[in-house]
Amino acid sequence: MRTSGWRIALLTVAPNVVHNFTHFLRSRNHDVVALVAPAGVHGHRPRNAAGWNDMARLLEAAPPSLDVVIASERAHLTPLLASLKPDLLLCFFFPWRIPPEALAVAPLGAVNGHPSLLPRYRGPNPLGWTLRNDDRELGLSFHRMDAHFDTGPLLDQDRAPIEDSDTEEVIADKMMNLAMMMMPQVLERVAWGDAGEPQPATGGSQAPFFEPAYRELDWRQPARALHLQVRACRFGAWKDLEGDARATLEGRRVRVQRTQLVDGATRPSASSTVSPGTVLARESDGVLVQCGDGPLRLLRYAPE
Repeated sequence: MRTSGWRIALLTVAPNVVHNFTHFLRSRNHDVVALVAPAGVHGHRPRNAAGWNDMARLLEAAPPSLDVVIASERAHLTPLLASLKPDLLLCFFFPWRIPPEALAVAPLGAVNGHPSLLPRYRGPNPLGWTLRNDDRELGLSFHRMDAHFDTGPLLDQDRAPIEDSDTEEVIADKMMNLAMMMMPQVLERVAWGDAGEPQPATGGSQAPFFEPAYRELDWRQPARALHLQVRACRFGAWKDLEGDARATLEGRRVRVQRTQLVDGATRPSASSTVSPGTVLARESDGVLVQCGDGPLRLLRYAPE
């Protein structure tokens, strides 16, 4: 099989994947024939303005020369992909399990980027559980796809450290940097016809959707635990629910989207009788809220 000039269908709902992968693959003289996305970035049609904004960002990330194919339901994937006549399917952050008949469309097969060190965190929510479990590193696996979720042979794996100060943008950049470093090796193995290495028989775990109750912040918890929860919610996945942590703040319901840990040396003095959930101070970049063991800075929040 030739090593360049492949027709590649890119399946994703992530704008940074569309932008970076398209430019990388074209620099390697491959033809990205289309972006294939579901009707809504979470796999269902947008139900509100935020959902439509997510879809708009995805479409804006696609270069003007890239065709965009929207699948209204999973059953339509096979004929849509077949019409593109791809040599390779490349999937990364795509919310649907792809039917076996769709995987068989491309002669070079289908490759998926899964944000964990497989077989750990198989399923729809690997990055959410990585952050929820306070893992100290991100993982990324490229593997050949089969009929089951995230069980196919491995083509490459790598990892990067996670810091408490990492924002969602930093985490997304770290994941994309890993992907870009790994892609040359992945494409080489595909070109060789390498079937990949079977995943280890031990060490596997599942990464299901988060339960709805996990979105609720309890100000009695330690500040660091709440900081990790807010960040996990931003990357987490719920079945038929939207993300973001929720809380009651000064009698109002709010969505908490970004927090920051407060250094001990800069903490304001607070009486031991201050109740968790009390706003201690208002600052130019947010508010300080008392938690079970001290304050947490809320940098971004909005009415629910």
